[in-house]
Amino acid sequence: MTNLKEFKREIVKYAMFAALLALVISIPLAGLRIDFACGLLAGTAVTVLNFNLLVMAGEKVMSEGRAMPMVGGYFARLVIYGAAFVLCAKLGEMFAAIGCVTGFITIHVSILFTYLVVYGLIKKKKNPLNDWTEPKEWNDLSVYDDEDDDWPK
Repeated sequence: MTNLKEFKREIVKYAMFAALLALVISIPLAGLRIDFACGLLAGTAVTVLNFNLLVMAGEKVMSEGRAMPMVGGYFARLVIYGAAFVLCAKLGEMFAAIGCVTGFITIHVSILFTYLVVYGLIKKKKNPLNDWTEPKEWNDLSVYDDEDDDWPK
C-alpha cells in the first residue's frame, strides 16, 4: 500500500468538501441554522477521528497479525459516535442531531466519491490500494510432505 497518508488526506479533504456542500444545501431548506452547522461540524470531526482510528487499528492488525485491536477499536468508535450524537441531541435541538448524523456520513460520501469518480470514472489517479496488478508470491503447497495424511490418493 503506497502513499497511504496521502490517500487518507485526500479522503479527509473530500469529507470536508462534502460537509461544506451539505451546509450549503441545508441553507435553502432550513435557513442558516447555527445548531445544524455545529452538529455538522461535530459529526464531521468525529467521523474523521474515527476514520483515523480505523486506519491505525488496521495498520496495527496488519503488523501484529492479531484481530484484537480491530475489535476493541470497533467498540471504542461506536462509543465515540454515540457520545457525539447524544451530546448534539442534548445541547441543541433536532437540527443539531440531524447535522451530527449528516456529519457522520460525510466520510462515507467521500470514500464513495474517491473510489467511484476519482479512481473509477475519470481515472484521474491510480488507486494506491489496488495492488492486484503486481505479481504475488504464493506458497507452493507441493513442497510440504504430508505422510500422515489420511486422505485417499
